[in-house]
Amino acid sequence: MLEPLYTAANCRTAYQLHWSLTLFAAQSWPEQDLWWQSLARTVEPDGIRLLKCQLMGAATGQFFLSSKPEVSPADIVRSVKGRLQHLLKVDIPQLWRRHYSISSVGDANNEVLQNYVGRQVEHHRMADPRVVERLKKFLFHDASVDLTALRASAHGRFTHSLHLVLENKDHLSDMREQWLAATRAMLLATCRKKGWLLSRLGLVSNHLHALMGCDVSEAPREIALSLMNNLAFAHEMKPVFEFSFYIGTFGPYDHGAIRRKL
Repeated sequence: MLEPLYTAANCRTAYQLHWSLTLFAAQSWPEQDLWWQSLARTVEPDGIRLLKCQLMGAATGQFFLSSKPEVSPADIVRSVKGRLQHLLKVDIPQLWRRHYSISSVGDANNEVLQNYVGRQVEHHRMADPRVVERLKKFLFHDASVDLTALRASAHGRFTHSLHLVLENKDHLSDMREQWLAATRAMLLATCRKKGWLLSRLGLVSNHLHALMGCDVSEAPREIALSLMNNLAFAHEMKPVFEFSFYIGTFGPYDHGAIRRKL
């Protein structure tokens, strides 16, 4: 078995990962002032940062939070529910109902990102019109994939929509048809194999953008590294991309909409 070329140890990660988490209690929530600061402190070692919370009725609470790339949405749910239950166990031995809802949120919403990635060739216009036509041929869009739609897990509903950006090694441009075709084919094949819902691929001469939906149990960093190693395999295990990547969340609403609601 081949050793992975890209790992958490040798890759730099730029990320913006935000979530809207709704939890349902079996009874009325206690006053927020009694637990908010303690909960915020106890979830930070789990790679989670609580930003805002609003109680929406007696038994429903909505959190806006951020996370580190090694944390999956399912990890977030377990951490927040488990830590708060522990804080309140003396007064409320059984706080939670089993179901939940967690949705990815970004600086830009799904509509904006879809348009941006779909217009990558226009954003990075080349002098030679033949190259422009070649790059357009390798764009990908699956209109049947709706990354804003809630999906079902065992006990909840979720969206886990990610924007991944990879840059070519040494920032070099590669417009060879063979290279572009191999990259596109492997990216599509990896998404099919892993069950990731690929909505758009913007592949240009020196970088790529991918918009994809993933499972609630998968951490963003592991998704990015898995895809990068599969792409290296397609190119004879060469480091065709930088040892770094950007990964961010997005959804039907942007940060501003969520903050205004909370």
